Amino acid sequence: MPRAVYAEWDEDDVADWVDERPARRLRRKPLGWLRVVLMSSCSIAGLVYFALEQEQTARPAGRQQEVPSSVLVAPAPAWRPLPSSPAPYALAGSAGAVASEAREHANGAREDTLVLGRFGDFRYAQVALVQGTAETAGSFYIDIVRRAARAGLAVAHQGQSRMIETKFGPVETAPLVLASKGEQACQAFRLPDAAAEFAFQGWLCGSSAPDEAQLACFIDGIALAGGTNPSLKAVFARAERSRTEGCGPGARTASTTVKPPARP
Repeated sequence: MPRAVYAEWDEDDVADWVDERPARRLRRKPLGWLRVVLMSSCSIAGLVYFALEQEQTARPAGRQQEVPSSVLVAPAPAWRPLPSSPAPYALAGSAGAVASEAREHANGAREDTLVLGRFGDFRYAQVALVQGTAETAGSFYIDIVRRAARAGLAVAHQGQSRMIETKFGPVETAPLVLASKGEQACQAFRLPDAAAEFAFQGWLCGSSAPDEAQLACFIDGIALAGGTNPSLKAVFARAERSRTEGCGPGARTASTTVKPPARP
């Protein structure tokens, strides 16, 4: 009987049956392996995620608190003001009152600032004297700009610098125009003495820019009023021995006095 059934099939049917079955098997095999790969990947990913969650949960709470929260702390200022006290310096021959203030650098240097008059007065001056090494000196222009800004002023113009002779030795000077609500003609000056750890800088102003003789006598009028610093005493003792006769008491008073302009 099987032969009779098979005999009724023609050759095309047999060929189709023989070709169709393997083709179906071949199409099913890749899908099966792909399904296995996907399931394995999902299982591995799930195990990794579960392990990470367990690790974070099991981590002790105290360990998370070991790292302190970051706090931004501003650096301490380089200068701090000092209590008001008698200044160790004086301006000899000054007719008006001289105001003073002092501050101390973090490395121990001390700066005393003397101010004579106010900006715009017929005689206005400011000089800052430093004992010790406070900061690296910049250019003459930069030093004066910083000093003016601290006084609430701006530098409108500064001319070519030159050297003049004083009792402290050669001092660098330059014509200067300071500005605020108005402008005032001045002479800027600076003396850095690294060997003696002593320096000063400032300006002398008037109704017109003071000449070299007026400026030299004003600088020669800087005197030591007190203090027990041996090195500072040595600096001023040496300076007094180098004083010239051109800035004696009478000459100094006459040269540093700035007269108001004549009325038209």
